[in-house]
Amino acid sequence: MKFALEAGPDTMNLAVELGISGVPVNGAAVAADTEAALDPLRERGLKPCQISAFGYNPLQDDATRAEPEALVARLLELAPTIDGNPCVVIPGGNYNADAFGQTDPRNFGPEALRSLAERLGPLLDLAEKHGARLSIEPYLKGAMDSPERCRELAAVLNNPPALRFNLDPSSLYDFRDFVDPAPMVERVCSILGPVAGVIHVKEVGLDKGFHLHAGLVPLGKGSTDWAAYLRQAGECVSSDTWVLLEHCLSAEEARSSVACLRKAAAEAGVTLE
Repeated sequence: MKFALEAGPDTMNLAVELGISGVPVNGAAVAADTEAALDPLRERGLKPCQISAFGYNPLQDDATRAEPEALVARLLELAPTIDGNPCVVIPGGNYNADAFGQTDPRNFGPEALRSLAERLGPLLDLAEKHGARLSIEPYLKGAMDSPERCRELAAVLNNPPALRFNLDPSSLYDFRDFVDPAPMVERVCSILGPVAGVIHVKEVGLDKGFHLHAGLVPLGKGSTDWAAYLRQAGECVSSDTWVLLEHCLSAEEARSSVACLRKAAAEAGVTLE
């Protein structure tokens, strides 16, 4: 599988230093000036592992959604012309405008699925027309809060070939998953592996405190068995699928997390190129 890194402002230089071949690119920058957005990657021998469009929330009202939706449509036209992964990544939708910080009870009902299908259908038609892929990022607080819910949306949409879902188990962890992540890792890989977009890697760990306190931690500081994850994911995806190590908060963390993931890959018998 192909290896990519996201580690803040110095991502590209760290990727080169660590022998990593890809990085994510910002969709708004790509749409505004494709060559200017991609030239820094090309100069360093890097390729885009995904085109990120996290500003698009498909469950927002029409007026708020219009401009980000037009951006996603433009990116789906551009994606196949870019040397890299023709995959535009979007959130799974949240009726709350603070899509990654808050939630809304309506996210988990049937109306959310109907609204998502109505709004994503034309984008998926466009993706298929141009040979692009639209990959949804599952997330515990949003409408795509489990692998089963993701496949339910796919079924409502009649399983379009352009629809993908990122493998990202730690974005779905609840309390029991912090104690034992293995069942969630297995569910994500077995249910979403056949329709995987990008394989995401980040650790979310449980902290001390009354009730729930959790957040991002470096790889190796949580409970996830990364060798098991890579092995199970590798059994479901093609060899050219990208593995993105994301949310590294410093150069030091990036270096240690890359070393941790490469060790896990060796244990799993998986090659990260």
